[in-house]
Amino acid sequence: MKKIVDVFTATTAGFGADLLPPGYGYNKKYRYKINLNQYGVGFDIMTWCWKNCKSKWGWYFVPKKGKDEWSGYEHHDAVLTFKSKQDAVYYKLTHA
Repeated sequence: MKKIVDVFTATTAGFGADLLPPGYGYNKKYRYKINLNQYGVGFDIMTWCWKNCKSKWGWYFVPKKGKDEWSGYEHHDAVLTFKSKQDAVYYKLTHA
């Protein structure tokens, strides 16, 4: 079993993404989507989701309009997804 050191500090390897349970994190697509309009998902967002979400959540990346998927990472937007509508609404209300 993998020992969890401290999920809530950025000092862990992989910034905590490697400590998420199966079904959470990168390339997990759920029904409720929020475009973050930035090219990354920060540790503060992962921490907030870890502490506040009651159901599964994840993120993936989409190219910005007019760009292809092979352009650099700065031409992509991160999309945060939630399995629960309540979690998505709560995130939107606290991060508007």
